[in-house]
Amino acid sequence: MTTQLIREAIDTLQCAFQEFKAANDQRLVELEKKGVIDPLVEEKVNHLNDEVDKAQKRLSHLEIALRKPYIANSNEQESGEKGAFFAYIRKGEEGFEQKALSSLNDASGGYLIPHGMLDKIHSTMSVASPMRSLSRITSISTDALELLIEKGTADVGWVAETADRPETRTPELQKIRIPVHQIYAKPRASQKLLDDSSVDIESWLAEKIAEKMILTENTAFINGDGNGKPKGFLTYEKVQVGKGEWGKIEAFQSRNGLTDGDILLDIFHALKAHYLNGATWVMSRSALAAIRKLKDGNRHYLWQPNISENTPASLLGYPVFIADEMPALDINEPSTSIAFGNFKQAYQIVDRAGLHVLRDPFSTKPYVEFYATKRVGGDVVNFDALKFIHFVKE
Repeated sequence: MTTQLIREAIDTLQCAFQEFKAANDQRLVELEKKGVIDPLVEEKVNHLNDEVDKAQKRLSHLEIALRKPYIANSNEQESGEKGAFFAYIRKGEEGFEQKALSSLNDASGGYLIPHGMLDKIHSTMSVASPMRSLSRITSISTDALELLIEKGTADVGWVAETADRPETRTPELQKIRIPVHQIYAKPRASQKLLDDSSVDIESWLAEKIAEKMILTENTAFINGDGNGKPKGFLTYEKVQVGKGEWGKIEAFQSRNGLTDGDILLDIFHALKAHYLNGATWVMSRSALAAIRKLKDGNRHYLWQPNISENTPASLLGYPVFIADEMPALDINEPSTSIAFGNFKQAYQIVDRAGLHVLRDPFSTKPYVEFYATKRVGGDVVNFDALKFIHFVKE
């Protein structure tokens, strides 16, 4: 049934995009002939643009639902430690080893979520989170991930069998330490819901924890200042293309908004060829709305909607991902609304093994609140694999 809904959503998206293109073509013709656009035509184009956006969003939600990992009914699997865990969740019964939520082992208590459920939470987050689906993820059991990154490349060369081997230059090594920080979620439910044995409490709790953590995580991965949270890629200093160095990310500046596709071609060609395999666009919803109106020199639209269930929309042949945490494109405000690059090479996410949950039936009566915590970190590890478009106020 979900697959059929996805196919219907794809048809709706394609029809909406065709209507949008027809209206936008009329808008462009008027602009070329008269130099101005009829406000009614502009209003129609914007309305159809919104309809395309709604259709794209509905399709994304359906695809996420289809790709979510199967979570079996907890009643069938509640045995041993897992059964004791869900007895604690449903009724507050303590039947297995209790863990402290704090790494200092203080008086605040909580239970370590079973590994199977933790894997399902991480799988759900990876499906629904654009940054988790694009970035490299490493699980650790310590407080930080330490990496040695090569700044530059080693010299190599050809040489005859008996010729001298001149000394080659070795790349400078940069040590990166990515600490993990505590993130929490506080879903709540009525005791009546928890007492209902027909409710799949494992699925409910896993989805609620993932749902509440995704937004907070994505905000930090993109805009986090690194103080008690991951370091976001947009917080690094931006420099002119061609002047990049370690700790700074190259960006094109635009003072005219998105009036043509030239700057998109510029950022595409600025990314080195060996990063293109796996490169993606990440942008705000308003930036995508502007890009939908653009055509190339052959009068073809640069943006193309996805035409299959598992293929994202594309721009210049590369996948487009919407991140609502990216700054909105507003010609009256400076913003970095578009990023292009290989995020698997550029950004490292670190997960500390384990996730704890504390059942609290007192703070939000008549509801039961679940205080879930995990530790996560993130930072840029390759500044050359990302490029930005920075829009400045005229």
